Parts: sequence; C-alpha cells; structure tokens
Amino acid sequence: MKLDKKKKIIIACAGALLIALLIFIPITVKSCSSKTSLKNKYNLAKVYAERGEYDRALSLLDTILVKNAEDEIALDMLNQIVEMKKAASEGRTVEGFSNLKLDTSEFADTMQDTLSTMQKALEESNKQTEENRKAMENMLKMQEESSKAEENRRLAEEQRRQKIEAEEKEKAAKEAEEKAEKKAREAALAEQKKKAEEKRKAEEAEIAKKNEKLKKELNDVNEEIQKGETALATGNIEEAMKHFNKANSIMPGEAGKDLIAAKESEIAESLYEAAQKAATPEEKEKLLAEAVAMASKAVKDNPQDANSHYILAQDAIGKKDYNNAMTELKSAIQNDPENAIYYYDLGKVQYSMKKYGEAAASFNSCCQKNPDYAPSRYNLGLCQLKLKNDKAALEAFRKAIDVDPRHEKAHLEEARILSRRGDYSGAITAYEVVLSINNMNITASKELGNVYYQSQKYDKAEESYRKALSMMSESEEQILTKYNLSTVLYDAGKMADSEKYAKEAYENYSLVRNDKSKASIIYNYALILDSKDDIDSAIPLYMEVLKYNPEHIKTKINLGVMYMNLDPPDVDTAMGLFNQVYAKDKNNFEVNNNLGSAYLEKEDFKNSIFYFQNALKIEPSNNAVRFNLANAYAKNSDYDNAKVVYMDVVKADPKNWDAYLELSKVLLQLNDTKGAEKYLIYLQEKNPAYKTLEVENLLASIK
Repeated sequence: MKLDKKKKIIIACAGALLIALLIFIPITVKSCSSKTSLKNKYNLAKVYAERGEYDRALSLLDTILVKNAEDEIALDMLNQIVEMKKAASEGRTVEGFSNLKLDTSEFADTMQDTLSTMQKALEESNKQTEENRKAMENMLKMQEESSKAEENRRLAEEQRRQKIEAEEKEKAAKEAEEKAEKKAREAALAEQKKKAEEKRKAEEAEIAKKNEKLKKELNDVNEEIQKGETALATGNIEEAMKHFNKANSIMPGEAGKDLIAAKESEIAESLYEAAQKAATPEEKEKLLAEAVAMASKAVKDNPQDANSHYILAQDAIGKKDYNNAMTELKSAIQNDPENAIYYYDLGKVQYSMKKYGEAAASFNSCCQKNPDYAPSRYNLGLCQLKLKNDKAALEAFRKAIDVDPRHEKAHLEEARILSRRGDYSGAITAYEVVLSINNMNITASKELGNVYYQSQKYDKAEESYRKALSMMSESEEQILTKYNLSTVLYDAGKMADSEKYAKEAYENYSLVRNDKSKASIIYNYALILDSKDDIDSAIPLYMEVLKYNPEHIKTKINLGVMYMNLDPPDVDTAMGLFNQVYAKDKNNFEVNNNLGSAYLEKEDFKNSIFYFQNALKIEPSNNAVRFNLANAYAKNSDYDNAKVVYMDVVKADPKNWDAYLELSKVLLQLNDTKGAEKYLIYLQEKNPAYKTLEVENLLASIK
C-alpha cells in the first residue's frame, strides 16, 4: 500500500523519536565473580528442574560443560535431570536430587538482588515506555489535527472557489439570456419603429406638398428634434430638453393636432429610449418624467397616438400599476393592431395579474403578428401551464425552440412536462440539452437527478445531485438537495454516504420554510438510524417528525413497529399509533398488517384475522401476510380455514418449511394423520436439518 509523501515523513519522524527515546532507558544488573556465577548456574539449574523446566535446566548446564567438560557437579546434575525428565514423561513420580550438596545462600541473595534490580529496571523501563507512548500519541494527534485543519482549510477554500466560479457562471448565463431576449425585443421594436417612422414621414410629405411654408416650419421642428437627439446621445439632458422644448414651441398649428401629436410622440420616444440607457438612477428618473410628460401631451392632442399610449404603459409597468398599464396597452393595440410588441407586453401584464387566459390570447396574437419572436411562444407556454394544458404548453415551448434552438428555459420546461408524463427518456434528453447550453444550470442538474432517480438509475442520479451541490451555497435549496441525494444513496445501498448527507440535511433543516419538507428531512435521518438499529437515536427523531407533520403515516407505523419489538413488547402503545393511521387511511397495507400482528400478540385472534385479511386484499401476492393469517386461524382453533390458507402458502412458496410444519399440526388437529404424516416425511426428505427433533416427535405421535 502506498503512503503519500506527507504521511511517510510523519511516520519516519515518529519512528525516529521513539528510537531516540528508547536509547536512553537504562537497565542495569549486578555483576558477579566467576566463582559466584558458576554456583548461581548450578543453583538456577536446580531451581528450573524442581519447577519441571527440564529443558531450560539442561540448556544452562550445557553452558557450564562447554567450558569444562569434566565438571562433576554439572555432569551429576545433568544425569539426574535427564532421569527426572524421563520419569515425568512416563507419568512416574518425579524424585528430587540425591547426594547433591549445593550452597544456595549466596545464590539466593544474589538472585534476589538481581531480580529486584531487574524488577526496578523493568518498572522504570515500563514507566518510560508509557511516557514515550503518550508523548508519541500526543505528537501524532497534534500532527493529525494539524493535517485535518489543513485539509479542512483546503476544502473550504476549494468550496469557496467553486462557489464564486459557479456564481460567476450563473450570472454570466443569466446576463447572456437577458441579452438575447433584449436583442430580440430591440429588433422587434426597431422594426415597429421603422414602420411608424415611414408612416409619419409619408404623412408629413403629403402635408408639405400642399404648403411650402408649412414644409419649412416642419423642417425646422425636425431639425430641433434631431439636435435634441444628438444632445441625448452625448448625455447632455439639459441641452436636449432645450431643443425638444423649442421644437414643441414652434410646432405649426396648421399641421393639425394629429401631426403635432406625432412629433410630441417622437420626442417622448427619444426620451424614453435614453432613459433605458441612463448612466444613473437620477438621470433615468428625470428622462422618464420628461418622456411621460411629452407622451401625455401627445395623447391629449391625439388620443389615438398608439406610441404615446405604449410609453405611458411602460411607465405604469415600472410603477407596478398594472391596471393602468393594461388600459394604456389596450389603447395602443386599438390604434396600432399590427404591433406585435404591444400584444407581448399586454400578455406579460395580464400574466402578472394572474389573468392567464387573457394573457395566453395576447401572446398568441403576438405570435401571429411575429411568428419568429421566441419570447412570445415561451410565455404562451407558461400561460398554458397555468391553465393546466400541458399539451398546448409543450407545443408552445417546442415552437420557441424551433425559432431559437438555444432557448434554455424552453428546453427546461419541455423536460419538466416530459418528466410529469413519465417520459423519462425524453426528459433526460431535454435536461441534457439545457446543460449543454448552460452547464451551470443548478435547477436542471437537480431535476435531472430526480428523473434519474425515478428511472432507478441511482449512479446517474447521484452524479447529478452532486453536481448541483457543487454549485450551491448554504440555502434551503442546498438542504433539500442533500436530502434527495441521501435518499438516492439509501436506495443504492450506500448507507454510510446516505447517513452523512441525511445528517447534514437534518442539522440545517431550519433553513427550510415548509413544515412538511422539514418533516421529510427528519424522517429520512430517523429511518436511516432505525435501519442501523440505533433505536435510541431514531425514536426522538420520529417524535420530532410528528411535531412538524402530526399526520406523518410512515413515522407512526415505524414507531409502532419499534414498540412492538421491545422486550417485552409495548403492544398497547403500538396499537394506538397504528389505529391513528388506520383512521386516516384504511387501505394502507402496512398498518393493516401491523394491526394484525398486534392483535395476534394480544391473542385477540378475531381482530387479527380481520386485519390480516385486509392486508391480503391490498397485496394478494404477499405470502408473509398469508402465513400470518393462517397462523391466526390456527390459534383461533379455526383449523379448516387454517388448512386452506397454509395450503395456499406452500403452493406459492414450496420451500416455506415453517408452513409445512404448521400445516402438519393443523392436519393433526383435524385428525388427518395421513396428510400430516405426508408433509412431515416430505420435510425430512427435503430439509432434514429443519427442526429435526420436533418433526421426529410429531411423526412418533402419529405412529
């Protein structure tokens, strides 16, 4: 196994320190004279032999004889120890040494001194070793904490960097989207403006043909308007207003109110457009005020001036005065029914007022006037969604995509509709298109994870949720995504990761506003702990779920099951919870099955049968419930029904050995010994290890 460089260095340093510390541990033993040493060896060999450590004694004597093969004491002891060892191996009584005179006093003293010294040295060594061990542990702990702190800092920095990068990309994508829509809008407005200007010039030319003086006066007005527009372009508002006011003051009365209103409308439009490009809020406010004043004057001179009504509508929209905006836009449409943008803006106002049917009609009119204006088709789709007409909405979104293949929002709405229809393959394709246009679309990543989860593609779902989380900062959306990721990991069997994200979601669920969503987050964490048999932690969490959602069915069922599994079972509390669920949902399989088990525990067999029957009606193929029902019949002494149901159990599951055994017992109660014997013998043949003694006793009772 490879170690990274940092770990190698840490381990190497630790090892060096340990060696250095151990080098200085002194262990000393008293030295003896040569003669004393020999006596000690005799006596030590004698002690070993008397303790039955013959090989150890013989080895010690060998060291003496190697130096002096003629040592009579050593040879004598060697022979006696060999005999002692032989006697011990043959099970004979082992006799002690004979005719062996050894002075053990000096040996005993020396031995005791040596042992005492060694004991002290050992104690000192152990003490030093323990101190070294603790020092080593502290050092490694400090290094680990330092390494962990560094890793946490690195992760935090990486998360911060990713967050900034995600925010920047998201902002850039949003700006690009707004820019594209603005460009489309400006193009449509420019086309409408061009048509209006051509119409105005044609009208002026027609009037000028009749009167040369009027022609000159109109030229003077146009010149002042042109100078005003030039001043606006350079940001000189005061200069612009001088020229516009002058133009207004020299308007020839002979031109008629309609033409005068058209010129006022032209000035108002220039001011309104400049306001949209103003450098400061103050400039924008001033320009808008001037534009509105001029537009109001134009409408007064000619109530049928569509352009001025449109400018007044835009001012009302900015002030969120939607009723007035709607009135002005309808007036603009009435006087210029071919202007697509008027219909589009009217649709947006109506949508804001939740008049979805009217808004749909306005957007549809815009589409008819300008089929290539993608925003109107997209907004028409949104209206159809509000009107619960998914088919028409999908058609509108797809037409928006035909006009603008990179319309990110239209692809996203298409994906959502397909997902709701259960067309997961189509939805996945649509979501992937969204992400190909903007790979930082958090919503698309998150919702794609949902679709993959519905498709049981857990690895893909996990990948999508993790991508979404990598782009999120701490928020309600992040907590809900962690919850979703936890559920995916749970179903994929990745329990450790599932618990990690469930816990993180639980610890921050206060960020979530909806109480039912909070309950789901808490329940998910409780369920995971429950599955780990961490009952002490799970129960208070289940109780917490009911604080936010008192009718949470699964929580009540799971709590009830926990109370049933206590030793001894708290059946009454469990039944109280089950009955609460049953009162709300009589067709819930789990609650019927658990009520059947609870009544069976209380030996109320009639009710037990009733609830097991209900559960089996809901899930007719559930053989475990069928077995429980048969068991309830048997305990209620209803052996005929028990027999029928047990027969169904073994038919559905030929290896249900418990059912064969219980069926045999029921048949014995019905005095069908032949049938009982048949099933018991079948059990012996097919599974001889199954409850062998009980099966044999039952067979013996028959014979």
